[in-house]
Amino acid sequence: MFPEYLSLMNPIASSMDRSQILQIVAEVRGLERQGVTICNLTIGDFAPAEFSIPEGFSEQVRRSYVRNETNYPPSSGVQELRESIARLYQRELHIDCDASWVCVASGARPPIYATWRMFVGHGEKSVSFLPAWNIGYYAHLNQSNHHFLSTTQESNFHPTVEQVQSILPETQLIILNTPLNPTGTMIAEDVLRGICEAIVEENKRRKTRPVMMMFDHVYWMLSHDSYKHAVPSVLVPEVAPFVIYIDALSKNFTGTGLRVGWSVLHPSIQPKMATYLAHMGAWASRPEQHATAWLLQEESRYLQYRIDLRRGVKERLDTLYNAISKMQKKGLPISAIPPQGAIYLSVRFDLIGKGFQSNEEIRIWILQKARVAIVPFQAFDMPEDSGWFRLSVGTSSVPELQAAMGRIEILLTKGE
Repeated sequence: MFPEYLSLMNPIASSMDRSQILQIVAEVRGLERQGVTICNLTIGDFAPAEFSIPEGFSEQVRRSYVRNETNYPPSSGVQELRESIARLYQRELHIDCDASWVCVASGARPPIYATWRMFVGHGEKSVSFLPAWNIGYYAHLNQSNHHFLSTTQESNFHPTVEQVQSILPETQLIILNTPLNPTGTMIAEDVLRGICEAIVEENKRRKTRPVMMMFDHVYWMLSHDSYKHAVPSVLVPEVAPFVIYIDALSKNFTGTGLRVGWSVLHPSIQPKMATYLAHMGAWASRPEQHATAWLLQEESRYLQYRIDLRRGVKERLDTLYNAISKMQKKGLPISAIPPQGAIYLSVRFDLIGKGFQSNEEIRIWILQKARVAIVPFQAFDMPEDSGWFRLSVGTSSVPELQAAMGRIEILLTKGE
């Protein structure tokens, strides 16, 4: 019966795949329902018991409902929130902008999708770099002529300037993400500067539409202290008209279900973004918008929350990294990249060709034998079986992570 229903659909919908991460999560939850205790390091989310939303936020939402703030919000977002976001970007990121640059939406995903639709036509060239979160699905939905370029550990899993320069001709949209999901790595400032300069030069040569850059930095507040988060329009001011910043409440304030996000883009194109999001019905709830504005205006509260959040995330990432480093020193086939940002650690199990033929075999082995759930880089469009995995720490306590690493060490030591 089901294939008959598929035949009724547009081919774009009928051929759309489900998220590989969510498939793994479903597998884990099935085991948990059977009574198996799993340390779940798969999903990019936060357990409220470990990381709660900022104190007072829910009360601000409640007060908005009491004030009957239940109508449609403005298509660009509530004005006080747009002003608060602009001040945040001025103060923290040194971006020269005001409220006219800001467009609020129900999370980061609607402006990501709208950016694709606004700047890439059917069959036109778009470019991103592997590994990357969710880009393959957006490319499929938009039916662009999408080019994936692989990166390596040597470049911190970010593109090089030379890679970008080689693909710029005929490209309409280039997608960058830092701190990077899935790797938790940061793009180097000099590399980002070179990329921005290349885009400016390409657009000077063009007589038609420019190449645009979508700069997804939803984890920027979770950059670790020794790593600087750089932004395009500060490094190269001439690139500002061509950049769409993507940001959200979800990761920086541990509220993935609150669905308040925004894009920051040149005011000459912001009205079209607002119109596109309005036609999608992708408004953020008015009470959550007012609460977010309140949060960003309470600078001391917001800064203390960020300090505490960074400390908690770094403690968990360091727990994993230190345990893995000790295993590596013992000669076990495991290594990791030092934590740099976001809530992720990139871990490599050097087991391919050593009893295992694929990342999937490694993943299942670790899940079944060590009761630890992890995500292979294939879920982020990396085709190679290289032994690389993403570990996410937002839903686990430090003791849970320590126990999980202990089980993995025993498993790797025994090799069975």
